[in-house]
Amino acid sequence: MKKASDPPQPDPQDALAALQQKLAGLGESSMRKSYYPELQERLEELERFKALLDHSNESIFLIEVSTGRIVDLNDAASRQTGWSRDELLQQSLFDLSNLQQSPAAEALVRSPEETGSVRMLAVTELHRKDGGRFPAEITLNRMQFRENSYVLAVARDITQRKAMEEALRESEEFLKNIVDHIPAVVFAKEVQGLRFVTINKACQEVFGLSRAEVLGRTNYDLFPKEQAEFFTKMDRETLAKGELVEVPEETITTANGDRILRVKKIPLFDNQGKERFLLGIAEDITERKQLEEKLLQSQKMEAIGQLAGGVAHDFNNILMVILGYGSILLNEGALPARQKEQVEQIMNAADKAAKLTSDLLAFSRKQVIKPATMNLNDIILHVEKFLSRIIGEDVQLKARLAPRELQVDVDRGQIEQVLINLATNARDAMPKGGLLTIETSSLQIDEAFVQANGIGAPGPYAVISISDTGVGMDEQTRRRIFEPFFTTKIVGKGTGLGMSIVYGIIQQHNGFVNVYSEPQLGTTFRIYLPFSEKSADRALEPQAPDTPPGGVETILVVEDEPDLRLLLQNILSGAGYRVLLAENGQVAVEQYAAGARGEIALVLMDMIMPGMSGKEACHAIRAIEPAAKVLYTSGYTMDIIKSRDLLEEGTELLMKPVRPLELLKKVREMLDR
Repeated sequence: MKKASDPPQPDPQDALAALQQKLAGLGESSMRKSYYPELQERLEELERFKALLDHSNESIFLIEVSTGRIVDLNDAASRQTGWSRDELLQQSLFDLSNLQQSPAAEALVRSPEETGSVRMLAVTELHRKDGGRFPAEITLNRMQFRENSYVLAVARDITQRKAMEEALRESEEFLKNIVDHIPAVVFAKEVQGLRFVTINKACQEVFGLSRAEVLGRTNYDLFPKEQAEFFTKMDRETLAKGELVEVPEETITTANGDRILRVKKIPLFDNQGKERFLLGIAEDITERKQLEEKLLQSQKMEAIGQLAGGVAHDFNNILMVILGYGSILLNEGALPARQKEQVEQIMNAADKAAKLTSDLLAFSRKQVIKPATMNLNDIILHVEKFLSRIIGEDVQLKARLAPRELQVDVDRGQIEQVLINLATNARDAMPKGGLLTIETSSLQIDEAFVQANGIGAPGPYAVISISDTGVGMDEQTRRRIFEPFFTTKIVGKGTGLGMSIVYGIIQQHNGFVNVYSEPQLGTTFRIYLPFSEKSADRALEPQAPDTPPGGVETILVVEDEPDLRLLLQNILSGAGYRVLLAENGQVAVEQYAAGARGEIALVLMDMIMPGMSGKEACHAIRAIEPAAKVLYTSGYTMDIIKSRDLLEEGTELLMKPVRPLELLKKVREMLDR
């Protein structure tokens, strides 16, 4: 029973509520004490991270997958593009850039599932609000956040880098142009394998190869073994010395023939002083060496000529005494028969000696000439019967004379001496008989002819061609044929002055002579004598037009001589033609059979070549295309060619040396048929 004095008891419900409040207060205090510092630290960390992103120089976008919409970005994105944050959040990444042109970027952003690459780097342009654009390198990373897929796009402004790259490219192009246009061969090789890493245009021209055919190759890939070994040895010596090394002369065998180079080589070092490359700079001195050889030959001829002239002059005085007293003795009737016979032998020997001194004077060009204006054809006709007796019955002589007069200022006796010497030489080259042809013609020599053939001077000339079907000469013999006292005959069978006399007489007449020959195919000498000034204009054949005829057709040039092949290419390509080149008949047939026949309108082909001859190549080409047009070139006369059965039926011949205008005219004539 409750007493009145007892204190009032609290309501249990109220007590429970108070307890709950207290416990709640204790709980809140405990939570704050336990978690608030950690939350505060995390918040500060997030704020620092956001500040870091906002102050980045790179634009950062968070992209929603599938839509490409921008859902978040840093401050740099606004600064660089000029759009506000709210404006950017209303756009997609594809609105802001040129990434829509990249299928890979489209696939990475648009694909709802990770089916391909989840990371890529692209170069694009970002658009500014003011309408401008700037190049950007943008990295796209696919990422998953809770249940959603996003792409983190980080874009870097590469305007400055692009400018530097462009400046570097222009600088490299500038330096490359300088090196390419240096009139010298420039090349570089890497040190380890000595493989070519760069060459300039002059190097391509000398090698006759493109950059692609040279780069990555070694000396052994490009040159004969003996040459490659020498080049490699000099390369290694240069690297071992670590300084400039000069090679006065290097002969290289290339697609354009043998060339002579003067080479300087030097190692190139990196920043650590280690050799990285070998640099070579070379001067093509082939033409210079040829001119030096011609000068030496000319000086030698001049020196021997002076000596021969002096000896002949003094010897003539001695012979005059011998012949004079010999004549006196013969005229005396008191000489016994035996002694008279002996004096006659002395006189015969003296006559031969006098003839030899006359030859020496002709060679030395100190013999007095008595020029007169006369028709060259008349000289040929006058000496023809005499030549028939010299060459013998087993050698057939044919004369083909120009239909018009060829007026020249010459010493008739000396020109006849030239013809006799050449006919005698031809007879000795045909011990079993053959054909000797003498032709006359006219030729207008221009500057292009002089440069192409290295002989003569521009102007109108009468030409004598003397051709035989004899044993011919190799190149080494042909080069020495005009040297005094050089002979291929056995000892006692020749003085070696015959061809030197021919050379001296023609030089004395302000003319020149060249020789074309192949072993077992005969020889052709061509003598060029300037027309008489009184008759040159009317004696010449009609002049070729000033503007050479050209075209756009494709012509296959087949020529085994590299210099001549290059000359023909320059003449034809200069007239607009497309030129294909083949160094021999076999290569020409292979080119034709490989599918080029539909393009080739004309085959310009040397008749005599190593391996497959022009006739054989023509036969093979016409087996592929019966209607193929073929124009031969040759240094032999038509009679010689026909006698050797070298000419394919239906083809035509252009005689070497070829004048550019004459060649272009004949080519155009055949193409227009």
